[in-house]
Amino acid sequence: MPAPPATAPVLTDGTVTLRAPAAADVPGMLEAYRDPVVQRWTSLDPASGEREAHEWIAASARRWAGGRQFVWAVEAADGGRPRWAGSVDLRRDPVPSVGFLLAPWARGRGWASRALRLAADWGFDVAGFAALHWDARAGHVASWRVAHACGFRFDGVRTLALPAEGGLVDAWTAVLLPGTPVADREPATTWWPHPVLDGDGVRLRPPCAADLPRHVESCNDPDARWWSATLPVPYTDDDARRWLRAQQLEPSLGAAVTWTVADPDDDRYLAVVTLFGTDRPYTPTGAEIGYRAHPDARGRGAVSAAVRRLVAHAFTPVADGGMGRHRLQIGAAADNAASRRVAERAGFRLWGTPRGDGVHGFANEIVDDGVWYELLAGDPVPSPSGTVGGTP
Repeated sequence: MPAPPATAPVLTDGTVTLRAPAAADVPGMLEAYRDPVVQRWTSLDPASGEREAHEWIAASARRWAGGRQFVWAVEAADGGRPRWAGSVDLRRDPVPSVGFLLAPWARGRGWASRALRLAADWGFDVAGFAALHWDARAGHVASWRVAHACGFRFDGVRTLALPAEGGLVDAWTAVLLPGTPVADREPATTWWPHPVLDGDGVRLRPPCAADLPRHVESCNDPDARWWSATLPVPYTDDDARRWLRAQQLEPSLGAAVTWTVADPDDDRYLAVVTLFGTDRPYTPTGAEIGYRAHPDARGRGAVSAAVRRLVAHAFTPVADGGMGRHRLQIGAAADNAASRRVAERAGFRLWGTPRGDGVHGFANEIVDDGVWYELLAGDPVPSPSGTVGGTP
């Protein structure tokens, strides 16, 4: 394979163009460095001025010549006029990796994915990269969306792996291998939509930071701890922040979608409800539902209503904005009467009672039998009034 060129080649797909960084890019670069989104997710210095920007451009040219890092400016049309829209780079050290940055005005148009595809194809075909690794601070959904769209496969969470203001933070990581041209690649996993679901007196919406205090209260409640073997004890604010990041990530992996059950009047967290198991290869159109209520929301029927609303969404075809499931199940400890009532009120039918199916108790010291409920698309389900109605 021939050696890469000593200067940045021009690459284009007709919408975005990759070219060598130039002095004319400096105003756009400085604007991007000061953007609050860039400041939140990167270590770029907002105090950088024209001198530092020009030094970075000169250093980029030297790195090209050295064959260890390949930096392009991303250019796109703004009102018909070519304009600096960001940057993308490939690095050989310490591992083969990719980085990208988009100007605030250029976001939301798919241009970062276009730029990444161009750079990745060049890296594999011309520079001979054996892999491209992506990482970002955990929670940086927008950056992950770009990599995901280009076929990167999520590789996990690395604890305290990236520097940030105040110390190290967790990192999300993913990898892309050569083979199929990036322009022809499909995302490696389904990214489930996460819509707001209203109806039946409740509102289901994506979890947010404002939910965390009540989520911590819910997870430290004695009843929740008694029935939930997997909850950390005590459940801390750090646990809640990790939980929130997981809820942002799991829909992109095709694994699960979690909604906050919110009071429709004041948006207050009442419970959480999750559809999970949607990535299980042995049940490709099945899923499982789980739920947990805040102590002051119990007995109001909010969780039962939320499960009914989620069932309707889960059985709605993908083409119509749903999740295209054909079978749903709910599992509980045999003695967990409250959880069983939620399943039964939502129309689920008992199908199995496995013995010694799980543990609960404050120290997970009680081995209990389990109960499993199921509901198929097309089964009659109760209406909010409790009468049996049509399909969900």
